[in-house]
Amino acid sequence: MMQKKNIIISAVIFVAIIIFLNLVSVSLFGRLDLSKGKIFALSKSSKEAVRSLEDRLVVKAYFSKNLPGEYADTRRTVQDKLSEYQAYSHGKLRYEFIDPADEEDLKAEAQKNQIFPASMRVVENDKFEVREVYMGLAFHYQGKSESIPLIQNTRGLEYDITKTIKKITAAGLKKVAFFTTAEAPPQIPGYPQQNNDSYATLKQTISESYELSETKLMEEIPDGTEALIFAGIDDSLAVEQLYNLDQFLMKGGNILFFQDRVFADIQNQKADPIKSNLFDLLESYGINIGVNLVTDANCGQVNIQRQQGFFRMNTPVNYPFLPIINDVNKDNMIVKNIDIMQMIFASEIDTTRTNELNYEPLMRTSKNSSLVSFPQLDIGLEQYMNKNLKVMFLDGAKNVGGIFTGRFPSYFANNQEYPEAIQENPDGKVLFVSDSEFIKEGAGAGVPGNMEFLLNAVDFLASEEALIEIRSREVIYKPLKEISNGAKKAVRWLNILLPSFLLILFGILRYQKELRRRKFIGELYE
Repeated sequence: MMQKKNIIISAVIFVAIIIFLNLVSVSLFGRLDLSKGKIFALSKSSKEAVRSLEDRLVVKAYFSKNLPGEYADTRRTVQDKLSEYQAYSHGKLRYEFIDPADEEDLKAEAQKNQIFPASMRVVENDKFEVREVYMGLAFHYQGKSESIPLIQNTRGLEYDITKTIKKITAAGLKKVAFFTTAEAPPQIPGYPQQNNDSYATLKQTISESYELSETKLMEEIPDGTEALIFAGIDDSLAVEQLYNLDQFLMKGGNILFFQDRVFADIQNQKADPIKSNLFDLLESYGINIGVNLVTDANCGQVNIQRQQGFFRMNTPVNYPFLPIINDVNKDNMIVKNIDIMQMIFASEIDTTRTNELNYEPLMRTSKNSSLVSFPQLDIGLEQYMNKNLKVMFLDGAKNVGGIFTGRFPSYFANNQEYPEAIQENPDGKVLFVSDSEFIKEGAGAGVPGNMEFLLNAVDFLASEEALIEIRSREVIYKPLKEISNGAKKAVRWLNILLPSFLLILFGILRYQKELRRRKFIGELYE
Protein backbone atom coordinates (compact mmCIF):
# COMPACT_ATOMS: atom_id res chain seq x y z
CA MET A 1 0.00 0.00 0.00
CA MET A 2 2.84 2.36 0.90
CA GLN A 3 4.64 1.56 -2.36
CA LYS A 4 1.52 2.35 -4.41
CA LYS A 5 1.16 5.68 -2.62
CA ASN A 6 4.80 6.59 -3.40
CA ILE A 7 4.23 5.79 -7.10
CA ILE A 8 1.18 8.09 -7.23
CA ILE A 9 3.07 10.93 -5.50
CA SER A 10 6.02 10.54 -7.92
CA ALA A 11 3.66 10.58 -10.91
CA VAL A 12 1.91 13.74 -9.65
CA ILE A 13 5.28 15.48 -9.09
CA PHE A 14 6.44 14.46 -12.58
CA VAL A 15 3.27 15.83 -14.22
CA ALA A 16 3.58 19.07 -12.20
CA ILE A 17 7.18 19.52 -13.39
CA ILE A 18 6.16 19.00 -17.04
CA ILE A 19 3.34 21.55 -16.69
CA PHE A 20 5.70 24.05 -15.03
CA LEU A 21 8.31 23.64 -17.77
CA ASN A 22 5.68 24.18 -20.46
CA LEU A 23 4.47 27.36 -18.77
CA VAL A 24 8.03 28.66 -18.50
CA SER A 25 8.80 27.79 -22.13
CA VAL A 26 5.98 30.07 -23.30
CA SER A 27 7.89 33.14 -22.10
CA LEU A 28 11.43 31.82 -22.42
CA PHE A 29 12.88 30.85 -25.77
CA GLY A 30 16.30 29.68 -26.80
CA ARG A 31 17.99 27.88 -29.63
CA LEU A 32 21.34 26.16 -29.69
CA ASP A 33 22.92 26.90 -33.06
CA LEU A 34 26.15 25.02 -33.73
CA SER A 35 26.52 26.19 -37.34
CA LYS A 36 29.48 28.33 -38.33
CA GLY A 37 28.34 31.95 -38.27
CA LYS A 38 25.19 31.07 -36.22
CA ILE A 39 23.07 31.35 -39.36
CA PHE A 40 20.02 29.44 -38.07
CA ALA A 41 19.38 31.54 -34.94
CA LEU A 42 18.27 35.17 -34.93
CA SER A 43 21.06 37.71 -34.67
CA LYS A 44 21.28 40.11 -31.76
CA SER A 45 20.10 42.93 -34.04
CA SER A 46 16.95 41.06 -35.05
CA LYS A 47 16.13 40.26 -31.43
CA GLU A 48 16.52 43.91 -30.46
CA ALA A 49 14.30 44.98 -33.38
CA VAL A 50 11.30 42.99 -32.06
CA ARG A 51 12.03 43.52 -28.35
CA SER A 52 11.79 47.28 -28.86
CA LEU A 53 8.33 47.16 -30.44
CA GLU A 54 6.03 49.71 -28.79
CA ASP A 55 2.82 48.35 -30.27
CA ARG A 56 1.52 45.15 -31.81
CA LEU A 57 3.03 44.15 -35.15
CA VAL A 58 0.90 41.80 -37.26
CA VAL A 59 2.53 39.76 -40.03
CA LYS A 60 0.27 38.13 -42.60
CA ALA A 61 1.98 35.37 -44.54
CA TYR A 62 0.19 34.80 -47.85
CA PHE A 63 1.37 31.31 -48.83
CA SER A 64 -0.25 28.78 -51.12
CA LYS A 65 -0.48 25.22 -49.83
CA ASN A 66 0.18 23.61 -53.21
CA LEU A 67 3.68 25.00 -53.76
CA PRO A 68 5.92 23.34 -56.38
CA GLY A 69 8.42 20.81 -55.05
CA GLU A 70 11.43 23.14 -55.13
CA TYR A 71 9.58 25.59 -52.87
CA ALA A 72 8.05 23.03 -50.54
CA ASP A 73 10.37 23.91 -47.65
CA THR A 74 9.98 27.67 -48.08
CA ARG A 75 6.75 27.87 -46.10
CA ARG A 76 8.22 25.84 -43.22
CA THR A 77 11.38 27.96 -43.16
CA VAL A 78 9.35 31.19 -43.08
CA GLN A 79 7.14 29.83 -40.30
CA ASP A 80 10.15 28.79 -38.20
CA LYS A 81 11.71 32.22 -38.64
CA LEU A 82 8.52 34.08 -37.73
CA SER A 83 8.11 31.85 -34.67
CA GLU A 84 11.51 33.00 -33.44
CA TYR A 85 10.64 36.65 -33.98
CA GLN A 86 7.38 36.10 -32.10
CA ALA A 87 9.15 34.40 -29.17
CA TYR A 88 11.56 37.31 -28.71
CA SER A 89 8.88 40.02 -29.11
CA HIS A 90 7.25 39.36 -25.69
CA GLY A 91 3.86 39.01 -27.35
CA LYS A 92 4.12 42.14 -29.50
CA LEU A 93 4.50 40.29 -32.82
CA ARG A 94 1.76 38.01 -34.12
CA TYR A 95 1.63 36.18 -37.42
CA GLU A 96 -0.86 34.13 -39.39
CA PHE A 97 -0.68 32.10 -42.60
CA ILE A 98 -3.31 32.72 -45.24
CA ASP A 99 -3.90 30.75 -48.44
CA PRO A 100 -5.90 32.96 -50.83
CA ALA A 101 -6.60 29.90 -53.04
CA ASP A 102 -9.98 30.47 -54.76
CA GLU A 103 -11.37 33.02 -52.31
CA GLU A 104 -11.70 36.33 -54.15
CA ASP A 105 -11.85 38.36 -50.92
CA LEU A 106 -8.50 37.00 -49.77
CA LYS A 107 -6.96 37.58 -53.20
CA ALA A 108 -8.14 41.19 -53.11
CA GLU A 109 -6.73 41.57 -49.60
CA ALA A 110 -3.36 40.18 -50.73
CA GLN A 111 -3.22 42.58 -53.69
CA LYS A 112 -4.10 45.48 -51.41
CA ASN A 113 -1.07 44.50 -49.32
CA GLN A 114 1.12 44.43 -52.48
CA ILE A 115 1.28 40.62 -52.53
CA PHE A 116 0.67 39.33 -56.05
CA PRO A 117 0.55 35.75 -57.33
CA ALA A 118 3.59 34.37 -59.16
CA SER A 119 3.13 32.08 -62.15
CA MET A 120 5.22 28.92 -62.01
CA ARG A 121 5.47 25.96 -64.34
CA VAL A 122 5.01 22.59 -62.65
CA VAL A 123 4.77 19.00 -63.86
CA GLU A 124 1.43 17.47 -62.91
CA ASN A 125 -0.21 14.37 -64.36
CA ASP A 126 2.78 13.94 -66.69
CA LYS A 127 2.34 17.35 -68.28
CA PHE A 128 3.44 20.94 -67.74
CA GLU A 129 0.96 23.25 -66.10
CA VAL A 130 1.11 26.90 -65.09
CA ARG A 131 0.14 27.43 -61.47
CA GLU A 132 -0.35 30.72 -59.62
CA VAL A 133 1.08 30.68 -56.11
CA TYR A 134 1.43 33.19 -53.28
CA MET A 135 4.66 33.49 -51.28
CA GLY A 136 4.75 36.91 -49.62
CA LEU A 137 4.62 38.69 -46.27
CA ALA A 138 2.62 41.77 -45.28
CA PHE A 139 3.49 43.78 -42.15
CA HIS A 140 0.96 46.00 -40.32
CA TYR A 141 1.98 48.40 -37.56
CA GLN A 142 0.18 51.46 -36.22
CA GLY A 143 -1.77 51.99 -39.43
CA LYS A 144 1.26 51.55 -41.70
CA SER A 145 1.91 48.67 -44.07
CA GLU A 146 5.02 47.20 -45.68
CA SER A 147 5.48 44.02 -47.68
CA ILE A 148 7.93 41.45 -48.98
CA PRO A 149 6.03 40.58 -52.18
CA LEU A 150 7.78 37.32 -53.11
CA ILE A 151 10.03 34.95 -51.17
CA GLN A 152 11.53 32.57 -53.71
CA ASN A 153 14.81 32.10 -51.87
CA THR A 154 15.09 31.98 -48.09
CA ARG A 155 18.69 33.12 -48.27
CA GLY A 156 18.74 36.56 -46.68
CA LEU A 157 15.24 36.09 -45.26
CA GLU A 158 16.20 37.36 -41.81
CA TYR A 159 17.74 40.48 -43.35
CA ASP A 160 14.59 41.21 -45.36
CA ILE A 161 12.29 40.71 -42.35
CA THR A 162 14.40 42.76 -39.92
CA LYS A 163 14.90 45.54 -42.49
CA THR A 164 11.13 45.69 -43.02
CA ILE A 165 10.46 45.76 -39.27
CA LYS A 166 12.95 48.60 -38.82
CA LYS A 167 11.40 50.45 -41.73
CA ILE A 168 7.79 50.18 -40.59
CA THR A 169 8.50 50.95 -36.92
CA ALA A 170 10.83 53.91 -37.52
CA ALA A 171 9.55 57.47 -37.58
CA GLY A 172 11.13 57.69 -41.03
CA LEU A 173 13.92 56.24 -43.10
CA LYS A 174 17.41 57.61 -42.67
CA LYS A 175 18.40 60.09 -45.37
CA VAL A 176 21.17 59.57 -47.90
CA ALA A 177 22.16 62.09 -50.60
CA PHE A 178 23.54 61.24 -54.03
CA PHE A 179 25.73 63.50 -56.18
CA THR A 180 26.52 63.04 -59.84
CA THR A 181 27.19 65.39 -62.72
CA ALA A 182 25.56 62.96 -65.17
CA GLU A 183 22.33 64.27 -66.64
CA ALA A 184 19.25 62.09 -67.05
CA PRO A 185 18.36 61.42 -70.73
CA PRO A 186 15.63 63.71 -72.12
CA GLN A 187 12.12 62.30 -72.51
CA ILE A 188 10.94 62.36 -76.13
CA PRO A 189 7.19 63.13 -76.39
CA GLY A 190 5.16 60.25 -77.78
CA TYR A 191 7.80 57.64 -76.93
CA PRO A 192 7.88 55.34 -73.89
CA GLN A 193 10.23 56.29 -71.07
CA GLN A 194 13.60 54.62 -71.53
CA ASN A 195 15.76 53.93 -68.52
CA ASN A 196 19.21 55.09 -69.61
CA ASP A 197 20.16 56.19 -66.12
CA SER A 198 23.79 55.28 -65.44
CA TYR A 199 22.98 54.78 -61.77
CA ALA A 200 19.59 53.03 -61.92
CA THR A 201 20.76 49.97 -59.96
CA LEU A 202 22.42 52.14 -57.32
CA LYS A 203 19.30 54.22 -56.79
CA GLN A 204 17.03 51.19 -56.60
CA THR A 205 19.36 49.40 -54.16
CA ILE A 206 19.72 52.34 -51.78
CA SER A 207 16.07 53.43 -52.00
CA GLU A 208 14.94 50.08 -50.58
CA SER A 209 16.53 50.96 -47.23
CA TYR A 210 16.97 54.75 -47.19
CA GLU A 211 15.31 57.97 -48.25
CA LEU A 212 17.51 58.84 -51.23
CA SER A 213 17.69 62.37 -52.61
CA GLU A 214 19.82 63.78 -55.41
CA THR A 215 21.90 66.91 -55.03
CA LYS A 216 24.01 69.04 -57.32
CA LEU A 217 25.80 70.55 -54.29
CA MET A 218 24.78 74.05 -55.37
CA GLU A 219 22.88 74.28 -52.10
CA GLU A 220 23.63 73.11 -48.59
CA ILE A 221 22.85 69.44 -48.04
CA PRO A 222 19.78 69.25 -45.75
CA ASP A 223 20.29 68.58 -42.06
CA GLY A 224 19.62 65.03 -41.00
CA THR A 225 21.34 63.53 -44.04
CA GLU A 226 23.51 60.70 -42.75
CA ALA A 227 25.73 60.10 -45.76
CA LEU A 228 26.58 61.39 -49.23
CA ILE A 229 27.39 59.14 -52.19
CA PHE A 230 29.76 61.01 -54.52
CA ALA A 231 29.61 59.34 -57.93
CA GLY A 232 32.70 60.85 -59.51
CA ILE A 233 33.57 63.81 -61.74
CA ASP A 234 35.98 64.44 -64.61
CA ASP A 235 36.33 68.22 -64.18
CA SER A 236 36.50 70.83 -61.43
CA LEU A 237 33.59 71.71 -59.18
CA ALA A 238 32.24 75.20 -58.74
CA VAL A 239 33.57 76.81 -55.56
CA GLU A 240 30.06 76.74 -54.08
CA GLN A 241 29.83 73.00 -54.74
CA LEU A 242 33.22 72.44 -53.17
CA TYR A 243 32.19 74.49 -50.12
CA ASN A 244 28.93 72.57 -49.58
CA LEU A 245 30.79 69.27 -49.95
CA ASP A 246 33.40 70.35 -47.41
CA GLN A 247 30.88 71.70 -44.92
CA PHE A 248 28.74 68.59 -45.07
CA LEU A 249 31.77 66.67 -43.82
CA MET A 250 32.58 69.32 -41.23
CA LYS A 251 29.03 69.12 -39.82
CA GLY A 252 29.41 65.41 -39.15
CA GLY A 253 28.15 63.94 -42.41
CA ASN A 254 29.99 60.97 -43.88
CA ILE A 255 31.01 60.66 -47.53
CA LEU A 256 31.40 57.68 -49.85
CA PHE A 257 33.59 58.61 -52.84
CA PHE A 258 33.74 56.68 -56.11
CA GLN A 259 36.30 58.79 -57.95
CA ASP A 260 38.75 58.18 -60.80
CA ARG A 261 42.14 59.90 -60.89
CA VAL A 262 42.71 59.14 -64.57
CA PHE A 263 40.16 59.29 -67.38
CA ALA A 264 40.59 56.25 -69.63
CA ASP A 265 39.02 55.76 -73.06
CA ILE A 266 39.24 52.07 -73.86
CA GLN A 267 37.82 52.53 -77.36
CA ASN A 268 40.59 54.91 -78.42
CA GLN A 269 43.22 53.35 -76.12
CA LYS A 270 43.87 56.73 -74.52
CA ALA A 271 44.26 57.90 -70.90
CA ASP A 272 44.73 61.35 -69.36
CA PRO A 273 44.88 62.65 -65.76
CA ILE A 274 41.71 64.26 -64.46
CA LYS A 275 42.36 67.89 -63.55
CA SER A 276 40.01 68.90 -60.77
CA ASN A 277 40.00 71.07 -57.67
CA LEU A 278 38.41 68.10 -55.89
CA PHE A 279 41.87 66.57 -55.51
CA ASP A 280 43.13 69.76 -53.82
CA LEU A 281 40.33 69.41 -51.28
CA LEU A 282 41.09 65.74 -50.71
CA GLU A 283 44.82 66.37 -50.33
CA SER A 284 44.10 69.03 -47.70
CA TYR A 285 42.39 66.30 -45.67
CA GLY A 286 45.20 63.79 -46.18
CA ILE A 287 43.63 61.71 -48.99
CA ASN A 288 46.04 61.36 -51.89
CA ILE A 289 45.37 59.37 -55.06
CA GLY A 290 48.26 58.52 -57.39
CA VAL A 291 48.20 59.79 -60.96
CA ASN A 292 48.45 56.25 -62.22
CA LEU A 293 46.49 53.18 -63.22
CA VAL A 294 46.73 49.83 -61.47
CA THR A 295 47.49 46.72 -63.53
CA ASP A 296 46.76 43.27 -62.14
CA ALA A 297 47.35 39.76 -63.48
CA ASN A 298 44.07 38.76 -61.77
CA CYS A 299 41.87 40.67 -64.17
CA GLY A 300 38.81 40.72 -66.37
CA GLN A 301 38.68 40.25 -70.10
CA VAL A 302 37.80 42.32 -73.15
CA ASN A 303 36.73 41.01 -76.55
CA ILE A 304 38.80 41.81 -79.61
CA GLN A 305 38.07 40.90 -83.20
CA ARG A 306 40.48 38.59 -85.02
CA GLN A 307 40.43 37.46 -88.62
CA GLN A 308 40.02 33.69 -88.94
CA GLY A 309 39.77 32.73 -92.60
CA PHE A 310 36.81 34.58 -94.09
CA PHE A 311 35.35 35.43 -90.68
CA ARG A 312 36.06 37.94 -87.96
CA MET A 313 35.68 36.33 -84.54
CA ASN A 314 35.45 37.88 -81.08
CA THR A 315 38.25 36.59 -78.86
CA PRO A 316 38.39 37.24 -75.09
CA VAL A 317 41.75 38.63 -73.92
CA ASN A 318 42.92 39.33 -70.36
CA TYR A 319 43.12 43.08 -69.77
CA PRO A 320 45.10 44.04 -66.64
CA PHE A 321 43.37 47.40 -66.21
CA LEU A 322 40.23 45.54 -65.07
CA PRO A 323 41.39 44.20 -61.67
CA ILE A 324 39.30 41.49 -60.04
CA ILE A 325 39.36 42.07 -56.28
CA ASN A 326 39.64 39.02 -54.02
CA ASP A 327 41.96 40.48 -51.38
CA VAL A 328 39.69 42.14 -48.80
CA ASN A 329 40.04 43.08 -45.15
CA LYS A 330 38.60 40.04 -43.35
CA ASP A 331 38.46 42.03 -40.09
CA ASN A 332 36.06 44.64 -41.49
CA MET A 333 32.34 43.85 -41.69
CA ILE A 334 31.89 45.87 -44.89
CA VAL A 335 33.91 43.49 -47.05
CA LYS A 336 34.72 40.36 -45.04
CA ASN A 337 32.03 38.24 -46.72
CA ILE A 338 32.38 39.61 -50.26
CA ASP A 339 34.14 37.16 -52.54
CA ILE A 340 34.60 39.08 -55.79
CA MET A 341 34.46 42.72 -56.89
CA GLN A 342 35.33 44.19 -60.27
CA MET A 343 37.19 47.45 -60.82
CA ILE A 344 37.73 49.37 -64.05
CA PHE A 345 40.76 51.64 -64.46
CA ALA A 346 41.43 52.11 -60.76
CA SER A 347 44.30 54.15 -59.27
CA GLU A 348 46.43 53.49 -56.20
CA ILE A 349 45.54 55.18 -52.92
CA ASP A 350 48.68 56.69 -51.39
CA THR A 351 48.73 55.62 -47.73
CA THR A 352 52.04 57.34 -46.89
CA ARG A 353 50.64 60.90 -46.72
CA THR A 354 47.48 60.78 -44.65
CA ASN A 355 48.28 63.73 -42.32
CA GLU A 356 46.40 63.10 -39.05
CA LEU A 357 43.98 60.59 -40.52
CA ASN A 358 43.82 56.88 -39.83
CA TYR A 359 43.54 54.63 -42.86
CA GLU A 360 41.97 51.17 -42.87
CA PRO A 361 42.31 49.24 -46.14
CA LEU A 362 39.21 47.50 -47.44
CA MET A 363 40.27 46.14 -50.81
CA ARG A 364 43.55 45.52 -52.56
CA THR A 365 44.64 44.07 -55.87
CA SER A 366 46.54 40.78 -56.01
CA LYS A 367 50.26 40.49 -55.27
CA ASN A 368 50.86 40.28 -59.05
CA SER A 369 50.15 43.97 -59.60
CA SER A 370 51.98 47.00 -60.91
CA LEU A 371 51.39 50.63 -61.93
CA VAL A 372 51.25 52.57 -65.18
CA SER A 373 52.10 56.10 -64.09
CA PHE A 374 51.85 59.58 -65.60
CA PRO A 375 53.13 60.70 -68.07
CA GLN A 376 53.37 57.22 -69.64
CA LEU A 377 49.69 56.28 -69.33
CA ASP A 378 49.74 53.63 -72.03
CA ILE A 379 46.62 51.47 -71.88
CA GLY A 380 47.12 49.72 -75.21
CA LEU A 381 45.99 46.12 -75.33
CA GLU A 382 48.60 44.72 -77.72
CA GLN A 383 51.44 44.90 -75.18
CA TYR A 384 49.65 42.41 -72.92
CA MET A 385 48.42 39.92 -75.52
CA ASN A 386 49.82 36.39 -75.26
CA LYS A 387 51.93 37.42 -72.26
CA ASN A 388 52.35 35.85 -68.82
CA LEU A 389 50.94 38.70 -66.72
CA LYS A 390 52.06 37.10 -63.45
CA VAL A 391 55.66 37.46 -64.57
CA MET A 392 55.14 41.03 -65.80
CA PHE A 393 53.55 42.39 -62.60
CA LEU A 394 55.62 41.81 -59.46
CA ASP A 395 55.20 45.06 -57.47
CA GLY A 396 52.82 43.64 -54.86
CA ALA A 397 49.23 44.45 -53.89
CA LYS A 398 47.88 47.99 -54.35
CA ASN A 399 45.31 49.77 -52.19
CA VAL A 400 42.26 50.75 -54.22
CA GLY A 401 39.61 51.22 -51.50
CA GLY A 402 39.59 52.06 -47.80
CA ILE A 403 38.28 54.14 -44.90
CA PHE A 404 39.81 57.40 -43.66
CA THR A 405 38.85 58.40 -40.12
CA GLY A 406 39.98 61.05 -37.67
CA ARG A 407 40.41 64.82 -37.73
CA PHE A 408 39.41 66.52 -40.99
CA PRO A 409 40.41 70.22 -41.24
CA SER A 410 38.14 72.33 -43.42
CA TYR A 411 39.45 73.26 -46.85
CA PHE A 412 37.90 76.69 -46.20
CA ALA A 413 39.37 77.16 -42.70
CA ASN A 414 40.52 80.74 -42.10
CA ASN A 415 39.11 81.82 -45.46
CA GLN A 416 37.84 85.37 -45.10
CA GLU A 417 35.31 84.88 -47.88
CA TYR A 418 33.65 82.12 -45.82
CA PRO A 419 33.72 83.40 -42.24
CA GLU A 420 30.89 81.06 -41.17
CA ALA A 421 32.70 77.93 -42.31
CA ILE A 422 33.07 75.23 -39.67
CA GLN A 423 36.80 74.83 -39.15
CA GLU A 424 37.14 71.07 -38.62
CA ASN A 425 35.49 67.75 -37.90
CA PRO A 426 37.41 65.99 -35.12
CA ASP A 427 35.90 62.59 -35.87
CA GLY A 428 34.99 62.31 -39.54
CA LYS A 429 34.58 59.33 -41.86
CA VAL A 430 35.35 59.14 -45.55
CA LEU A 431 35.21 55.90 -47.51
CA PHE A 432 37.13 56.17 -50.78
CA VAL A 433 37.11 53.86 -53.83
CA SER A 434 39.40 54.94 -56.68
CA ASP A 435 37.01 53.92 -59.46
CA SER A 436 33.88 55.78 -60.55
CA GLU A 437 32.84 52.96 -62.92
CA PHE A 438 32.44 50.68 -59.87
CA ILE A 439 28.75 51.62 -59.53
CA LYS A 440 27.72 52.45 -63.13
CA GLU A 441 25.32 50.57 -65.34
CA GLY A 442 27.07 48.56 -68.02
CA ALA A 443 30.15 48.41 -65.81
CA GLY A 444 30.56 47.57 -62.12
CA ALA A 445 26.86 47.80 -61.22
CA GLY A 446 26.29 44.44 -62.86
CA VAL A 447 28.63 42.69 -60.42
CA PRO A 448 26.77 41.46 -57.30
CA GLY A 449 29.83 41.98 -55.08
CA ASN A 450 30.04 45.65 -56.11
CA MET A 451 26.42 46.29 -55.13
CA GLU A 452 26.84 44.41 -51.87
CA PHE A 453 29.85 46.60 -51.09
CA LEU A 454 27.82 49.73 -51.91
CA LEU A 455 25.00 48.79 -49.56
CA ASN A 456 27.37 47.70 -46.78
CA ALA A 457 29.34 50.94 -47.12
CA VAL A 458 26.19 53.09 -46.88
CA ASP A 459 24.97 51.07 -43.89
CA PHE A 460 28.33 51.66 -42.20
CA LEU A 461 28.35 55.40 -42.86
CA ALA A 462 24.69 55.73 -41.80
CA SER A 463 25.41 53.86 -38.53
CA GLU A 464 23.35 50.84 -39.58
CA GLU A 465 26.05 48.25 -38.93
CA ALA A 466 23.40 45.87 -37.60
CA LEU A 467 22.03 45.41 -41.12
CA ILE A 468 25.51 44.48 -42.38
CA GLU A 469 25.79 41.85 -39.66
CA ILE A 470 22.50 40.24 -40.66
CA ARG A 471 23.13 40.43 -44.40
CA SER A 472 26.50 38.74 -44.05
CA ARG A 473 25.15 35.76 -42.06
CA GLU A 474 25.09 33.20 -44.84
CA VAL A 475 25.97 29.53 -45.17
CA ILE A 476 29.73 29.28 -45.45
CA TYR A 477 30.79 27.06 -48.31
CA LYS A 478 33.60 24.73 -47.26
CA PRO A 479 34.50 22.50 -50.21
CA LEU A 480 36.85 19.53 -49.89
CA LYS A 481 40.47 20.38 -50.55
CA GLU A 482 41.72 19.43 -53.97
CA ILE A 483 44.27 16.57 -53.87
CA SER A 484 46.64 15.13 -56.46
CA ASN A 485 45.75 12.23 -58.74
CA GLY A 486 48.24 10.03 -56.88
CA ALA A 487 46.56 10.79 -53.56
CA LYS A 488 43.14 10.08 -55.09
CA LYS A 489 44.39 6.66 -56.32
CA ALA A 490 45.84 5.86 -52.88
CA VAL A 491 42.56 6.72 -51.17
CA ARG A 492 40.61 4.62 -53.68
CA TRP A 493 42.77 1.49 -53.06
CA LEU A 494 42.67 2.13 -49.33
CA ASN A 495 38.85 2.11 -49.46
CA ILE A 496 38.93 -1.17 -51.41
CA LEU A 497 41.59 -3.05 -49.41
CA LEU A 498 41.21 -1.71 -45.85
CA PRO A 499 37.74 -3.26 -45.17
CA SER A 500 38.97 -6.67 -46.45
CA PHE A 501 42.12 -6.45 -44.34
CA LEU A 502 40.16 -5.54 -41.22
CA LEU A 503 37.74 -8.43 -41.85
CA ILE A 504 40.62 -10.90 -42.24
CA LEU A 505 42.30 -9.54 -39.10
CA PHE A 506 39.05 -9.87 -37.16
CA GLY A 507 38.72 -13.51 -38.36
CA ILE A 508 42.28 -14.36 -37.29
CA LEU A 509 41.80 -12.82 -33.84
CA ARG A 510 38.45 -14.56 -33.45
CA TYR A 511 40.00 -17.88 -34.51
CA GLN A 512 42.86 -17.49 -32.02
CA LYS A 513 40.39 -16.68 -29.26
CA GLU A 514 38.38 -19.79 -30.11
CA LEU A 515 41.55 -21.95 -29.99
CA ARG A 516 42.40 -20.57 -26.53
CA ARG A 517 38.87 -21.28 -25.33
CA ARG A 518 38.99 -24.87 -26.57
CA LYS A 519 42.41 -25.39 -25.03
CA PHE A 520 41.16 -24.05 -21.67
CA ILE A 521 38.09 -26.33 -21.75
CA GLY A 522 40.30 -29.32 -22.66
CA GLU A 523 42.60 -28.67 -19.72
CA LEU A 524 39.60 -28.59 -17.33
CA TYR A 525 38.56 -32.16 -18.24
CA GLU A 526 42.04 -33.75 -18.34
